[in-house]
Amino acid sequence: MEISQDKNIPEGDGDGRKATNSTSSSMGSGIAADVLLWKRRLVSFGVIVVATVAWLLFERSGLSFLSICSDVLLILIVLLFLRANFAALRNRQPQTLPELVLSEEMVNNVAASFRVKINNVLLMAHDITLGKDFRLFFKVCFVRAYKTKCLKSRFGCEKAFDSVREGENTEGWREEES
Repeated sequence: MEISQDKNIPEGDGDGRKATNSTSSSMGSGIAADVLLWKRRLVSFGVIVVATVAWLLFERSGLSFLSICSDVLLILIVLLFLRANFAALRNRQPQTLPELVLSEEMVNNVAASFRVKINNVLLMAHDITLGKDFRLFFKVCFVRAYKTKCLKSRFGCEKAFDSVREGENTEGWREEES
């Protein structure tokens, strides 16, 4: 390993190689660049394994990301509960958890930002109702029609949407498909 004569520090990134790779330097020469360029092979392999397992979990289960996250959080809460009770049975002090507190300032800031957004939506709805903003009216109508079309094609429930729109009984379409 060569030693720089100015500062007596080794050149390169610490593993005996010189940092002359332009790709690494253009990516910032940090941990993320090392992982992406496979300089840290175990971490890069771990990222690929975790991504593959997550993909298989989502594909095979048919569940959404939010439902899987809520299931994982529920399992973690149950495990922490059992751990605390097990520690009590063994007459040991359970680990303390940090106290989770929302400050009043944080809640007021979130409420103020929501209030501003809701007021903007209500102002747009008011303008549409009075007929002042035809462009926004047509945008809203187009988006609603497009989403309805996507839902109909995605879930294959054209008969349900048609019967709801016509005011018919919605139970009839289930019997016809069976």
